Amino acid sequence: MADTETSELDALFGVLVANRLLIYFGGLLVIGSPLLFGALGIELPGTVRIVLVVVTLVVMTLTYVGERRIGFAGAQAAHAGETYSLRMQIALAVAVAGIAIGVYVALEVNTVAGLLFITGAYFVGYLGYRGGSGEEA
Repeated sequence: MADTETSELDALFGVLVANRLLIYFGGLLVIGSPLLFGALGIELPGTVRIVLVVVTLVVMTLTYVGERRIGFAGAQAAHAGETYSLRMQIALAVAVAGIAIGVYVALEVNTVAGLLFITGAYFVGYLGYRGGSGEEA
């Protein structure tokens, strides 16, 4: 039974990874959609915006986890035999989530705070990537 669950999970990850660019760009559009709707004069309730952001972040995170679990052909060919430390994987996951949250904060709360959040998330990812390949931390 565990093998069936694992294969179903790998199948889900396979679909997500195959459509990763659409998921990532579409996710950023969904997170930014309240700004577009506001420009059109359509006001979305706060709970709807929060649900959209949370669901989008969950799907984007699952896609990233799928990339790390099953990989994708281009990355596997380019980095054959290269391993990534747990520290680096966590730093990059935090950076991706931080950038998405920063976009939300910039659009919904405060532009300057959101841009600072995005900048901080970028540096977390950069430092994790720069010092993270190779051995486990």
